[in-house]
Amino acid sequence: MERPFLFRRAFTLVELLVVIAIIGVLVALLLPAVQAAREAARRTQCKNNLKQLGLAMHNYHDTFRVLPPGYVSNNPGVPNNSSWCRTGGVQGAPWAVLILPFLEQGALHAKFDFNVPFQDTSNQMGPPNNAVVVPLEAYHCPSDVRLTANPIYTSYVGVQGGGAAPDCGNTSCSAANERTMYVSGLLFAGSKIGFQHILDGASNVFLLGESRYGGAAWGASAKQDTCSYVRNLAGAQDQINLYKTPGVHETRGFSSYHVGGCHFTMADGSVQFVSQTIALDTYRQLARRDDGLPTGGLTP
Repeated sequence: MERPFLFRRAFTLVELLVVIAIIGVLVALLLPAVQAAREAARRTQCKNNLKQLGLAMHNYHDTFRVLPPGYVSNNPGVPNNSSWCRTGGVQGAPWAVLILPFLEQGALHAKFDFNVPFQDTSNQMGPPNNAVVVPLEAYHCPSDVRLTANPIYTSYVGVQGGGAAPDCGNTSCSAANERTMYVSGLLFAGSKIGFQHILDGASNVFLLGESRYGGAAWGASAKQDTCSYVRNLAGAQDQINLYKTPGVHETRGFSSYHVGGCHFTMADGSVQFVSQTIALDTYRQLARRDDGLPTGGLTP
């Protein structure tokens, strides 16, 4: 007996297009969630990096009884003097080099020549130390897209201080004191700040912050001439994430590729995410070690 022929109807073009459309909608709904999850993981790693850098800073302080200088200098920053940053001197190793032994990078630290300047007139590291610098994950925020092309850059900079105007600026090479230096914070030219000097309380003062503005190796320090320029340090002058691209405004503020703000390591070693909408005066006050402000400290 013959079996009846069963006709199996194929998908029509319309049905196929509907299925594809549904899949497209589902992908569109899921993709932002996946991207958000990835950024959350990157942000967590970035925060952990800053926590480890804060711990290295504390271990350095335990050893030497002061925090590392922003960079070694025989012409250190001084208060109530608006010209010290343009009067020469030899600018040596920055904080990022000095804390290497406390990041389990003692062998790398030993390769540097500490008897030569760590920055030349090009505003970059010169020989022989430029050949020593290698990419270090400790200085990389996973969200920092600059690092793909420039892996020897750093995502983290020291906090010099803060205010509406710099303690020492440069108008001969940049308009409006765009290259700025401060001495009111924790890390600046030749600084020797101990925890006893942080009169505002260690939980209320910035130590390190994120930056997407820089354009030099993590081992660069500064030059102090008529066209002075500090690297890997910044002051709280301009609002967080104010600028979209790198530039000499790297000395004027902090920034990140995270949405809405950036991370700071406080002097007590804790890490806080600070909103880019924070009151400008409060933000500047948090960068100063002993002004008695803001009243009540940082409210995350």
